[in-house]
Amino acid sequence: MNKLPDYMFTRKFLFLTVLFIVVFSILFLQLYSPFSSTYWFTLRESHELIGTITMYAFSVLFLFSSKVLLMDLNRRYGVGGWGLLLFSLAEVLIISIIYVAITMLVRQDGITLQGLFPRALFCIFLILVIPYTIAYLYGYAHGLKIQPGSSPARPQGTLIVSIHDNKGNIKLSLRIMDILYAVSEDNYVKIFYEQDGVVRNSMIRTTAKNIEDDLEGLITRCHRSYLINIAKVRFFNNDRDNLYVILDQEGINPIPVSRSYRDTIASMLSK
Repeated sequence: MNKLPDYMFTRKFLFLTVLFIVVFSILFLQLYSPFSSTYWFTLRESHELIGTITMYAFSVLFLFSSKVLLMDLNRRYGVGGWGLLLFSLAEVLIISIIYVAITMLVRQDGITLQGLFPRALFCIFLILVIPYTIAYLYGYAHGLKIQPGSSPARPQGTLIVSIHDNKGNIKLSLRIMDILYAVSEDNYVKIFYEQDGVVRNSMIRTTAKNIEDDLEGLITRCHRSYLINIAKVRFFNNDRDNLYVILDQEGINPIPVSRSYRDTIASMLSK
């Protein structure tokens, strides 16, 4: 399968997907419990209450950690459809093992591992695959919609974007191709853009994370404090000891690239 839209690997999308799974699992288990002989989740019995809390805590912590790993894998190597499928199946297997281990501690009725594991695997598979299917279909469609140049009727050069401050007020609206880069400075972000052939800037009280959310898929972080419009990069110095990019606009100093974003920038420029 081809590489998936970058939006599907943003922190916001993946973490919201985990929260969606948690809500879905609670509803699913309420419907599934009458048909299961191994269901034990409860908020009443003390030892089962501890087991319920432990199971959810371990599972949510694992899912959040796996999403951080997935973002890193995509940044380094690019994750396609088959890779995402295998990654999701690995999550199903690991959470099933967690469930089996906790169940063997909670249940005191002589349940066997051979009888428990296939049922747990089936249940966890449904709990993860159904919300994943819904979330990833949405993420794929939304990712294509916001991907620069993905719509022939509205090319990137004419795409108007709005940037908000911390209170959600629109502070700046401009064409994506006029954006050069952004610099995070304490509680502010300075946006540099081209207007009538002149480089201008606007200081907005917001965070680099909010800028990424406003311009998701349109601007790329290259450093803890810097974000760049990848379409404006003219030169990338990929020397491990001196990483930086030069934009195609005259008068702009080289912009640093940190090692953690080196592979992402190199991969995007190779396209």
